[in-house]
Amino acid sequence: MIDELELSKGLAEIRSLLQADGGDMELVAVDHDSDTVRTMLVLENASCAECVLPRTMLERVGLDILQKTAAGVRRLDIDDPREA
Repeated sequence: MIDELELSKGLAEIRSLLQADGGDMELVAVDHDSDTVRTMLVLENASCAECVLPRTMLERVGLDILQKTAAGVRRLDIDDPREA
C-alpha cells in the first residue's frame, strides 16, 4: 500500500525539479492494485517546454525519487501534453 504522505513528499521533490524550468506536475490517480502513480505534466507556464526532460526520462527519474520516499510505488505514468 502506498502511503499518501510519503507520496506527497516524493511528488514535491519531482515538482521542484520541474518548476526550475517553469513546468509542474499534478497527481491524477493512485492505483493501489498495481502500485502505479499517474500524473500529468503541466507546461502552461514553462518558458521553454522543450527544456523540460522528455517523458520517458522523467518517468525514470521520478520513479527513482518516489521509490526512495514512498514505499510500494512500482510504476510512475506521466501524461505529457507534448505527446498529444
